[in-house]
Amino acid sequence: MYKLIVRTDDVGYSNVCNIGTFEVYDHGWGSHLELMLESPGTVDALERAKRYPWVSTGWHAHFWGAPVLPAEEVPSLVIPETGRFRHGIQRLEDISFEEILAEMRAQMDRCVHILGKAPDVGGSPFQADTPYFKAMNQVVKEYGMISNYAHRMHVQPDGSFINDPVDPKWESAQIYQIDQAGIVAGDLIGKSFIEQQNYDGVAFLLEDRMRLNDLPDGSAIIHGWHPGYVDYYVGHEGDYGPNMAYYTVSRTFDTEALCSKRFHDWIKNNDIMLCSLTDALFGTMHFQNHLRDINSDLCVL
Repeated sequence: MYKLIVRTDDVGYSNVCNIGTFEVYDHGWGSHLELMLESPGTVDALERAKRYPWVSTGWHAHFWGAPVLPAEEVPSLVIPETGRFRHGIQRLEDISFEEILAEMRAQMDRCVHILGKAPDVGGSPFQADTPYFKAMNQVVKEYGMISNYAHRMHVQPDGSFINDPVDPKWESAQIYQIDQAGIVAGDLIGKSFIEQQNYDGVAFLLEDRMRLNDLPDGSAIIHGWHPGYVDYYVGHEGDYGPNMAYYTVSRTFDTEALCSKRFHDWIKNNDIMLCSLTDALFGTMHFQNHLRDINSDLCVL
């Protein structure tokens, strides 16, 4: 039996986006919330997340939005006259360590105040010797978060995998991570908007593009999705990276997919045990207990 963590990314992007995201928790099978702590929908997402204690939470630190601190207190982090974070802040050498550390602490303090705790998991599997990553590693330790070093599976055009190095504490739990959106973006780049609308998130599973049979028995797979509804901010002002349009198109489709009978049946027919990330790491059964409480036929206890 494989364990599946259904990770929903970009939670808190905007209030409208959150509506679609949380449909997955009310009518579908999401089990891990990746929270953006500096976006227009952050407060709404944190208030909503309190209603789902059986899921795990992560710090999804994109820094696409604006600082929690007044912009004049963190001038090296923002684009002048906009108050928005500078693009690619993670790799910049000329930002102030003290400013990015203070901003990350402010984000975390707001999360603790509203959600009642820091996210369960924080940090990034990608590291560099920049002020951003130094501050992030410090904040992860200060707030008692689990460092995020899951195995990442990159599917190549020939169908083979490349696996990144993994931290031993994740490896012992046989946790692998696949980001469907990264593969989907590769599929959609260069296609017309009409062709992009043919995206089918469930088909990704039915075609076994996760390559389940190539994983060790008992593996836990973190499968990243981007469910949500698209408003003007998400469509035009949020992510300003080169692949933004392709992730935007897939969001509403992911919402439908994760609430669909096709997804339910795939879980049921493939001997999959749904769990949260903390369940997979620590052997708890919070998500399965929730499924039992709601009389779901996806409970395997």
